[in-house]
Amino acid sequence: MFAGRGRAFFAVAVLVILVLSACVESAPPRPDIQVDDAWVRAVAGPNVNTAAYMTLRNVGNAPDRLSGARSEIARMTGLHRTTIDDEGLARMGEVDGLDLPAGGTAQLEPGGFHVMLMGVGSLVEGDTVEISLLLEVHGPLDIVAEVRAF
Repeated sequence: MFAGRGRAFFAVAVLVILVLSACVESAPPRPDIQVDDAWVRAVAGPNVNTAAYMTLRNVGNAPDRLSGARSEIARMTGLHRTTIDDEGLARMGEVDGLDLPAGGTAQLEPGGFHVMLMGVGSLVEGDTVEISLLLEVHGPLDIVAEVRAF
């Protein structure tokens, strides 16, 4: 008789565990973006352009995409890339985004991808600039970049 109760108890326990397991939602894959060495090039004068550079690391388990940026110090911002054409001339143009694969790194650096800050005032070495990176999955990511001489 006791053995029958033990089996029944075991069966009920297994059933409860299965029901509870079905109720628990698993977390969806999510990117986790880290920003290292964010800086902005120093400039002088009113209504000038400059750029922000940094290293973006996606240490999460899902891809993301940098689609732009915002900053209160700039009249306009954009994600740009500098390329060298067939004649060796540097060309800069706006891009619609930069992929950040899971586990991947993206470098925003002089001569490559960068956040363009247009219509800013003077920025001197040692100042800081607040920038909101616009990520498609992660959402806005607010950073502070140090102003440096180039």
